Amino acid sequence: MARPGSGRLGGSDSSYSLLAGFTWFCELLQMMYIAGETQDVSTPTIKLIEDIIRDQVLGTAKDLATRRGSRIMSKNDIIFQVRHDVARTERIRTFLTWKAIRRTAKEAEDKDNLVEEADLDDADDAATAADDGPANSNNNRAKFATVSYPWDMTSYYADHVAHITPDDLLDVTSSAAALEKLRKNDERTRDMTVAEYATWSEYRHASLTYRKAKRFRDWCGPASFGDNKPSDDVLDILGFLTSEMVQNLTAEALRVQLRDMGCPRPRGAAADSEMTGIQNAKGGLFSEPEGVRKAIEGKHVRMAFQRLQERPKGRAFLKGARHSSSLSLL
Repeated sequence: MARPGSGRLGGSDSSYSLLAGFTWFCELLQMMYIAGETQDVSTPTIKLIEDIIRDQVLGTAKDLATRRGSRIMSKNDIIFQVRHDVARTERIRTFLTWKAIRRTAKEAEDKDNLVEEADLDDADDAATAADDGPANSNNNRAKFATVSYPWDMTSYYADHVAHITPDDLLDVTSSAAALEKLRKNDERTRDMTVAEYATWSEYRHASLTYRKAKRFRDWCGPASFGDNKPSDDVLDILGFLTSEMVQNLTAEALRVQLRDMGCPRPRGAAADSEMTGIQNAKGGLFSEPEGVRKAIEGKHVRMAFQRLQERPKGRAFLKGARHSSSLSLL
């Protein structure tokens, strides 16, 4: 597969130009590579994925902003779409928390530079505080401001715990969802060569928003942000969600292709090694040579999108009738 990042569309806004109506051709190829699609994907398939991602994220977010009476969407309009996905919301909360910590640390550093001349006068006070022992050390324990959502239970009360500790952030980053993602990445990269793993590591940083604010705003359209520049938080959250959506859609499309090739659908831990089954699948007289697999096509992407939108059937007829529901994020 040709390196997607080597094209003229893979850089920042300074090298941005449209090619046959595609805005994120190289970036989407890189994200699909991370999910396991290592073949050359056709341009109609890339365009289909791009349209699905734009309709998924921007369509619902703009509707929520309109209901609030706002002309532009906020970060809460975006996060609200994945409020039922605890793993996603907690990762976004952790990201915003660390971003606030870095901002606070930078402001504190700038403030310390302004009062640097007064350090000599406070030397005696510092020595006295050191003699107080662990009493002051407990009071100086790091406290981080929490990031809450309007739909959280804590927002219903005037008084709540306003700080979290580093241990709380550690619990989030070591959650079951994070460990499961690490396990999947380990399965995908286990049989890679050094060059393949270097490419995979590089493509992990593919984003639709990092250093591409102008291009992303043009892609979203004037109805999304109006004349205002999207905030950094909105761009970062959209970059995180779009990358995950492309990878989830690609991984499901690969499973659909595996099923169409007549291979048994893997279960459990084997589901992360479906590429091995695809490449070793044997077809009929006119099948592809052994070890060669075609890239996923538009039909696989459409079927994958349909399967990702399926709801559990356990409560389908609980109230006597089926209710139409809106599309959920991939």
